[in-house]
Amino acid sequence: MKNKKLILILAGMVTLLLGPGAGHLIIKEWKRAVFFIALAFSLFIILASIFINSVGIEFLESVKGFQNINQFRSIYESFQEENQNTMLMFNILFAGVWASSIVDLFKIIKNKEFMEEKEEK
Repeated sequence: MKNKKLILILAGMVTLLLGPGAGHLIIKEWKRAVFFIALAFSLFIILASIFINSVGIEFLESVKGFQNINQFRSIYESFQEENQNTMLMFNILFAGVWASSIVDLFKIIKNKEFMEEKEEK
């Protein structure tokens, strides 16, 4: 029982630190891990495409490299100010994916414990 609690804590912490789906990898729930990772990655790609369409690819190419990181930071901050509703929507969606990943993780482990208790009886 202690090992299961330790695995639960480890999987939850990994998910909190690394992102949705990471804890599912620890408990070997591969399909769910891929689902949550793909969902989070999809949200990131959609936001990145909105950002690139907003500022233009040519402008991003001009700030390539770490020499112009401050210039990129100012571009991104202005993008955030101009697209506050979009950023809020993506923050809420990403937080929802993250939270549902953690809830799903706890449900899986609870169901596994229930099934093992049932088999013991």
